[in-house]
Amino acid sequence: MPERTQKPTGPAPWERKQGDGDGPKAPDVKKPDTKSILERMRRVDPDQARRYRQRTGQ
Repeated sequence: MPERTQKPTGPAPWERKQGDGDGPKAPDVKKPDTKSILERMRRVDPDQARRYRQRTGQ
């Protein structure tokens, strides 16, 4: 029976390739101020603003 030859193993398909760079980055977006959100919600629907405040711990 002949010896089994081993092929050189390359990187796995899920591993990062060389030269790919860092990939996509999250956009640099500032979060909205929670005070202004609550004020706007209060104008539209006061009950919804109260529920949102309880849900988020504000």
